[in-house]
Amino acid sequence: MKQTIKLFLFIFLLTAFISNTFAGDGEDVRALVDKSAEAFNKQDYTTYWSLFTEDNTEFLYVGSTLRHDAAAWKGFIEGTAGLAYVNYHGQDFEIQTYNGNSAVVTSYYTFSWMEKGGQMNYQSGRTTVVAVKQGGKWLIAHMHFSKMF
Repeated sequence: MKQTIKLFLFIFLLTAFISNTFAGDGEDVRALVDKSAEAFNKQDYTTYWSLFTEDNTEFLYVGSTLRHDAAAWKGFIEGTAGLAYVNYHGQDFEIQTYNGNSAVVTSYYTFSWMEKGGQMNYQSGRTTVVAVKQGGKWLIAHMHFSKMF
């Protein structure tokens, strides 16, 4: 009887440990996505770029080709500094983690911006983010934006 109780406790503790480890990954990935949106909206590019792999890639909205060159994405993002207002907002997140070192995040987004002296512009759609864990830190490796049909 004592052996059965000990075995049950061991299995319970092991299951709890594994569940908490992988549940934490999902929370960490969500924090990464939230922090990237917050840094973008504040135009805090130093923080924003610290959240990406050096070889990140992107598919921008409609009709855009794959950006293999992270410098091109950097130029696009930092070009928003010339706007009077920018705001990116994600919602309805689904986060899938794999093996504790990769994750796929899907969501819907709205993006609004205003050129200096201009009118407000709006864009909405779907986004997919691929995150990887490098050196114990979650980073964004790829982003894909698509229009809602």
